[in-house]
Amino acid sequence: MRQGVNKTDFWEERYLKNKMPWDIGEAAPAFVKYFCSRDLPRQVSTAWQAPTGLKIAVLGCGRGHDAFYLANINNLEVYGFDFSESAVKFCNEAKEKKNLKNIFFYNVNFFDLKKENQWKGFFDFVIEHTSLCAIDPLRRKEYADLIKYLLKPKGKLAGLFFIRPIELGGPPFGITQEEIRDLFKNNFAEVEKLHYESCPHTFTGEEYFGVFEKKVQ
Repeated sequence: MRQGVNKTDFWEERYLKNKMPWDIGEAAPAFVKYFCSRDLPRQVSTAWQAPTGLKIAVLGCGRGHDAFYLANINNLEVYGFDFSESAVKFCNEAKEKKNLKNIFFYNVNFFDLKKENQWKGFFDFVIEHTSLCAIDPLRRKEYADLIKYLLKPKGKLAGLFFIRPIELGGPPFGITQEEIRDLFKNNFAEVEKLHYESCPHTFTGEEYFGVFEKKVQ
C-alpha cells in the first residue's frame, strides 16, 4: 500500500469510483475558523480582507473544497495541485460554473513543483490538509522541503494534520504531534500551536490544526 500512493493510478481509481472517505464535501471547519480569525488583518463579514494578491497553494486539493472557500475571500489568488486527473477536471468544471477568475488548478505530482523555478518563494500560504498523511512516510522530509521551497520568507504553512496510531497502517499513515514538530522545526517557527479541531471525517484518528512560519535564513 505504501508504494501504491506514489502512483497516479492509486488516487485516480478512487476518484473514478467515488471512494474518497477523506472528502467531507465542504471546506474544513478549521480553515474557515482560521481565515475568519480576528487575529488576522481586517475582518470583513465572514472573511478577512486580505492584502491584494496574496497567493495560496493547496497541495493535494482533491475536489477543491478548501481551495474554493479561499477563492471567495477578497484579493486571494488560489492555486490547487493534485495527482488525480479526474479531481482536477472536477475542479476546473466547478471553476467555470462559479465563474471564478482567481483560482487555478494543475494536474501534477506536487513533488515535481521543485523542478519549476516559477514556484520558488511564490506563495504567502501553503494549505496542508490530508496530504502529509497520504504520501509515503519515507517522503515526509521531502514534503517539508517542498513547502519551504514554495513559501516566501515568513510565509505560512496552515496545516490540518491527521493524528492517528502508526500501527493502523495507511493511507492515512499515522503520525504524532511530536513528529510533526520535528519535521518542521529546522526551517519553521510554530506560530500557532498544534491543537485539536473537530472535522467530520470517517477515519480512525483526530485532526490537529497548527500554523508554521518559514524562518528568514
